Amino acid sequence: MTNIFPTSLSHALQDQYLADLAILLTQRPTTEAIFCQQEDWGDHAVRTITWLVNGLQDKSQQAATILLSPTLDDKLGSQLRTHLELEGNLPETRFTSVFQNTDAGLILCRQAHEKQNTVSSIPVVVVGRNSRPHSEEIRLSDYISLCPAGNHPLIELLKGQSDTSRNFRHRVRQLLAHDLTMRRANTELQRYRKSAEQAERAVHTLRIESRSLSRDLRSRNEKITSLTHILDPIRQERDVFRTKMMEESQKRAELEHHYTENRAGLESLEAFLSQPAPLWRRVLRSFRKPFIPYIPTLPELQPQSDKEDFSSSSAASAPSETTDSPDTHGSSPDGIQRVLFIAGEPNTPGVAYRCTRNAEAAQNAGYEARIQPCAAVGYEDIHWADVLIFWRVEYSGHVSTILDLAQQEGVKTIFDADDIVFVPHYARVDFIDGIRSVGATEERIERCFADMRRTLVRCDQGSTTTRELALAMHELRPVVHLLPNVYDHETLRRSRLGCRLRGEPGRATSEDGLIRIGYATGSRTHQRDFAIAYPALTHVLKTHPNARLVLFREKDNHRPVLLMEEFPALKGVENQIEWRDMVPLSELGEEFARFDISIAPLEVGNVFCEAKSEIKFLEASLAGNASIVSPTGPFRRIVRDNETGLLAETPEDWTRALLKLVDNPDLRRTLARNAYHDVLWPFSPEAQARRMSLALSSLNGDVEAAQAAETLLARSRLKSPALPVIPESETLFHHDILGEAEVTVIVTSYNYANHVLDALDSVAAQTLPILDLIVVDDGSTDESLDLIRIWMERHTSRFNRLIFRRSIRNAGLGGARNIGMDAAETPHTLQLDADNILRPDACETLLAAMTFGIAYAYPLIQCFDENGPIVTKKTPDLTTPPGAPVLLGDLPSNPLTLVSGNRIDAMAMVAKWAWAAAGGYYVSREAMGWEDYDLWCTFAELGLPGRQVPAVLADYRQHSSSMTNASTERAAHKARVVAYVQDRHPWINLTAEKAHQRV
Repeated sequence: MTNIFPTSLSHALQDQYLADLAILLTQRPTTEAIFCQQEDWGDHAVRTITWLVNGLQDKSQQAATILLSPTLDDKLGSQLRTHLELEGNLPETRFTSVFQNTDAGLILCRQAHEKQNTVSSIPVVVVGRNSRPHSEEIRLSDYISLCPAGNHPLIELLKGQSDTSRNFRHRVRQLLAHDLTMRRANTELQRYRKSAEQAERAVHTLRIESRSLSRDLRSRNEKITSLTHILDPIRQERDVFRTKMMEESQKRAELEHHYTENRAGLESLEAFLSQPAPLWRRVLRSFRKPFIPYIPTLPELQPQSDKEDFSSSSAASAPSETTDSPDTHGSSPDGIQRVLFIAGEPNTPGVAYRCTRNAEAAQNAGYEARIQPCAAVGYEDIHWADVLIFWRVEYSGHVSTILDLAQQEGVKTIFDADDIVFVPHYARVDFIDGIRSVGATEERIERCFADMRRTLVRCDQGSTTTRELALAMHELRPVVHLLPNVYDHETLRRSRLGCRLRGEPGRATSEDGLIRIGYATGSRTHQRDFAIAYPALTHVLKTHPNARLVLFREKDNHRPVLLMEEFPALKGVENQIEWRDMVPLSELGEEFARFDISIAPLEVGNVFCEAKSEIKFLEASLAGNASIVSPTGPFRRIVRDNETGLLAETPEDWTRALLKLVDNPDLRRTLARNAYHDVLWPFSPEAQARRMSLALSSLNGDVEAAQAAETLLARSRLKSPALPVIPESETLFHHDILGEAEVTVIVTSYNYANHVLDALDSVAAQTLPILDLIVVDDGSTDESLDLIRIWMERHTSRFNRLIFRRSIRNAGLGGARNIGMDAAETPHTLQLDADNILRPDACETLLAAMTFGIAYAYPLIQCFDENGPIVTKKTPDLTTPPGAPVLLGDLPSNPLTLVSGNRIDAMAMVAKWAWAAAGGYYVSREAMGWEDYDLWCTFAELGLPGRQVPAVLADYRQHSSSMTNASTERAAHKARVVAYVQDRHPWINLTAEKAHQRV
């Protein structure tokens, strides 16, 4: 074989060999998984052998051969083959066993423990630690030795004894020793990384277990509380019984004493009576007139019946024992004051929507309100009331008497219905599919509708839930009040608590990875409605094994609410159906919170379905569901397609909508969040109280009716608010003990590392015992992120709920505040910039001012700088004496003060429903700085009141790096801000448009 390798041992050749070795040692594998299972020295050995193969290969050969001993083939052969294949050298290289051809090949590889009795004619690489190396071996590293053979230049360099060879070997050993050290360090690093990942998984598991234990603890506490409520009346009855027993014992003792004293007289009387009277006395007695005692006629006692209470404790009460005298009752000078809700179907869930919650609305509007089942209404109830509202009351002799007495007493009457139950010819199966499922005939339902129609005709006015129902009712009554179905505070509380049980804010999927599609029907009357979505549901369940259909069944007998025999295809996916027992209306929010997707199919074009209210969308939205609904009139008006929900009419529409939501968790989260914000105000108790106030005040006479109509028409012309803009963010810290607070403090921060801890400490020092805290960082570049996270980790015991969120991109002040408002789950929130400070009683005092219907409350705020409190200077127009502290928010609440400028700082307590009603804070980096002023102006346009708390409850820090000085009060920027806000609220007329630094 002709040797074509150069024979000169030049420095260039040495450098080439060393460079090749260095390149091979530093190359990363194409995939980390290839060598992840071998020891740290394994890849080191493979790369060293590759270097020797590349250096010793004779280019005149067609193919080179690597001889592998059987042991090495088992240990490192596969890794060597893989590496050469990735290097692209495999087509020119053959692998063979040492026993097949001892003379072929270029290099022999064997293990250190294998013996070699004969001297090989080719170089031998010895792999593994050899405690007794042979004299002919050259030690290259801890695991690689070389038995040289032949006269190749590389072999000459490795085995020679010249200074050049020794220097070359030394540099090779240095490279290999450094490589082996690095690989050992990398292996140790990977071991530490795996340990850290395992520890992180363990921490996550512990958090989940902790959350589960917290839920169990809360459940046990609730059970203990319920048992306590049960035991307290029993204890009270026991004490009363003991008292009665003592009284009876005293009476028995008195009777025994009296009997003992009169025993002698009784014995004498008994002896006298036992002797017959004389004959003369008997003759005289026969001529005497009989004695007949006088018994006066007493009034008939009315048996007191136990009347069922069909309302909540705040909305309903039994009739008062004292009633107004006839000369003072009737149309009082003060107008309508008392409202009686008469329930025609008192044992159905509808009484909560149409009687209990509307009675609460009347009370919140300033009226007295009671609820009575129709059968229990008596003259005292009619005499007490100024207005009677009949909900689903069928006409009868008793109802006729009530209406006659109401007319005599001058009591106004209103008929209320939440379905078209007053049009008899709609009582047909082709209109109302539920007739065939409830066990009633069309004739019976028609009579019921006719009787309700007679009640409606006898009443003065009507009220109902949707425009479609109002239109149908207008055919019989000119005046119809639109009072939609709304939620109450308890429903909102339980629904949002169910959302919190799923984990941190914005969670799109449950912990088990399942996607639950819920159909929460409350009665067996929706067969044809469900049939619209049934093919799409079957398809989705078959194509998505992680999808589940949640249906309900009766609790006692587990009979499905749906007639399942009409949907045979569901048998093929019955293992993907979750059955839930029906629950009382008060627990329905928690069931909705288990869903990822809520469906509300209805027959579009069916006059009965078209008039149904939006209640299913409302309840699903409160519980954090993404909804798919049929495009009936009410749903089309409330659901913004692809923004707050999806509309689906045909089976194909339903299939597309379901697949769209099942496959896109981000879309589910966005729709659910927007829907929640969109329903929070229009269906709130606060909004219903305003509607009820207009409806009842319009009954007071012509002037009041005109004023109520003016207000109602003006409100109807207001545009629906835009959805709050919630910039994208991530959660950096989340801690929730699942308690229930009334207030959340929202701290917004941007590069305020020097001040943010002061703000956070002032929140922790609040006197309000149960408190939530949310911090929103708007893309800070200083060390404030670490400071806030460490502070939160050390204060978990102080707060019910702690959340730290960071905007993905700098969103500006309005965007940061909206991120915090979105994450808040309390009725009230308090905004705090990171450079300001709250005084200890701020939250507690402001919360006391947030009575029903108040949108925001603001305190007096004292200004300070690095030198202490800022005091007023002497000016001609100053009404306060010089030297007094400079205060913000010093004017009483009056929307007209906003015409000329802002007098209220952002440090105010805001109701979350009011924030949603206004569409949130505006988000505009170009006009950043007046987001709070814009919010107050929007509240004024909506007629939502504020309240001043005349006490200094916070401190405002003035410094050169504040946003006010650094951005808002710059001439060019302020001009943009003024133009932006005036365009949104044309009625304002600012008196100070020029920039003014706060120093």
